[in-house]
Formats: sequence, structure tokens, C-alpha cells
Amino acid sequence: MAAKVLILAGDAAESLEVLYPYQRLREEGYEVHIAAPSKKKLQFVVHDFVEGYDTYTEKPGYTWPADLAFREVDPAQ
Repeated sequence: MAAKVLILAGDAAESLEVLYPYQRLREEGYEVHIAAPSKKKLQFVVHDFVEGYDTYTEKPGYTWPADLAFREVDPAQ
């Protein structure tokens, strides 16, 4: 049985901060699940810098389904 990893996320999470570890952990053989406040399709974002701006901008990124709602997570698993 593969070791399990739970990634906690929600809408407006940075795309790369969720999807990169998700894919890499799966490549290494882990069973990976994403949990969010509710089980739904999440809208991630991409942060980018624009010349002349004092801070980054936030643009819509990938969408990805949450496997579980927080209330469905069983810590014993």
C-alpha cells in the first residue's frame, strides 16, 4: 500500500504550489489527495510581475477538483 499525502488547498491557491508537489509525489509512488473547504472544482491562480508595478498581479490559473472536503478527512488514514 502506498503512503498517503494530503494537500490542503482552496480557491486562489497558487497553481504551481499545488500542482507541482501533487505531480512529483505521484511520480514517486505516493497516493495524493487534495482537500479543500468543500469538495468542488478549485480555481487556482498564477502570480506574475508586471514592469512598473510595486507588487505582483494575480491571474486565473488552472482548475482542479478537490478530492475531499475538510470535514471528510480521516486523520487516521
